[in-house]
Amino acid sequence: MSKKWCALFLVACWMNVGSMAIGQHKEEFAKAQKNNAAALREYTWKSRTEIKMKGESKSVKLEQVRYDLDGKLEKTPIGAAPEEPPQPKQGRPGRRGERLKGKVVEKKKDEFAELLQNLGQLVASYAHIPADKMEAFAKNATVSSELGGEVVIDGKNVLRAGDTMSVSVDPKNYMMRGVEIATSYEEKPVRFKGDFQPITSGPTYPARLVLEYPDKEVELTVENYDYRKSGQ
Repeated sequence: MSKKWCALFLVACWMNVGSMAIGQHKEEFAKAQKNNAAALREYTWKSRTEIKMKGESKSVKLEQVRYDLDGKLEKTPIGAAPEEPPQPKQGRPGRRGERLKGKVVEKKKDEFAELLQNLGQLVASYAHIPADKMEAFAKNATVSSELGGEVVIDGKNVLRAGDTMSVSVDPKNYMMRGVEIATSYEEKPVRFKGDFQPITSGPTYPARLVLEYPDKEVELTVENYDYRKSGQ
């Protein structure tokens, strides 16, 4: 066999081995995430959510979280319920302009509350991607490696058309270390970053998640902690 054909044969073998390795990475990643998601259903944990607007903290919420029987997140507020705002004294109706101003303020408050609720749901949806969606993501993703031994898996159309996700994975167990997501809300860009940590002798969980919505200068940070098996 000539040197030329030997070289071509070696290149073909190398490409085939590389293709097999990439396919194995994808399969192992999808399998690990499916098992990890199932294991997390056995836990309850605490979650702290902070909302910032234009860099100023607007709200902090503590919740107890668990999965219900249908696999959906169930959240229970921790601590006393917020105090009701003082009611205005009854008297003669204010001027028409004052009443209209009050309605505008209330409308803006309601719109902001709805925005925060929807962004919170968006964070939760990407932090707890269903196993079938994660499997589809892995199947169509690309795989690369970085210095330090991490495997990086990149893909798109994870939960919404046009979104992208880049996941850094521990090659020893294919558990997630970090994630970066670009998606949208009401056709405006949303950036999302997450760090993952392992529970002692247990699954990996999203320890800190940060969502940025530049259009409204809103930042939402979720920190999860104190994971315990249900019933303990």
